[in-house]
Amino acid sequence: MKKKTPDTCKLSAVEEAQATRGNDGQLVSRKAGAIILVASAYVLGGGGMLAWLGFIVLGPRFSFDLGLPAFGSLLVDTLLCLLFFIQHSFMVRRRFRVWLTRTVRSDFHGALYASVSGGCLLLLTLLWQPVGVALWSPPAWIDGTMGIIILAALTVGWWGSRSLGEFDALGVKPALATFGGQQQADKTPFIVRGPYRWVRHPLYLVSLVIIWSGAVFTADRMLHNLLWTLWIVVGATLEEKDLVACFGESYRDYQRAVPMLVPKSIQPLVKDIHRYAKNDS
Repeated sequence: MKKKTPDTCKLSAVEEAQATRGNDGQLVSRKAGAIILVASAYVLGGGGMLAWLGFIVLGPRFSFDLGLPAFGSLLVDTLLCLLFFIQHSFMVRRRFRVWLTRTVRSDFHGALYASVSGGCLLLLTLLWQPVGVALWSPPAWIDGTMGIIILAALTVGWWGSRSLGEFDALGVKPALATFGGQQQADKTPFIVRGPYRWVRHPLYLVSLVIIWSGAVFTADRMLHNLLWTLWIVVGATLEEKDLVACFGESYRDYQRAVPMLVPKSIQPLVKDIHRYAKNDS
């Protein structure tokens, strides 16, 4: 098989690897595998996201106290964050996904990714170690305002996900399609609608707003917020390399016109866009 060049679209590379290997030699390739991964995505993936959102809004209400000193607690919290960051970033890389086609059918990658990510989030919320008293506890009116900000951010997040068309947060749609023998669409559209006309990564922006709208800030929560902010910025930057590889000059034009995370205009900066990956024919 011809070796892919570094600027090959990740999705095209995975599809080619799957077509080359076929389904017969893979450990997870049949409907039974789809059932397991879909159920796992709903339980672990969905449960992990809800648990993390509750952790942000309410704090670590259900974590297990390991009885560690402050430094040890902060070290555990840091490792929990790094576990999620490394897993979340590593499993979306092109090389890993191509390698994964050796054992797991590409249609099931999304559900597997959501399951592992959700498991890491559940570990974070259950093993998180609070440290110290609150550095800042806002008055009731500010607390209420932050609640409104979180609801507004969630609304924008819903708008952004709907703008992508059939948004699949848990990656289960390709796996579910195998039950009816359906084939996924060959072409990958580049869509710019809704909040994507103001920033290139509105869902990341929503995550940042929610993270920093927590009502109580302790030393461990400040650590959490700083680490997640750094990871989101770095992750968005790395993700853009894949997007440029997939959509070429179309995405470069989009980068020049629209900021990555911080809006710079009240008015949308571009019109709606619907194009296809440069590697699609």
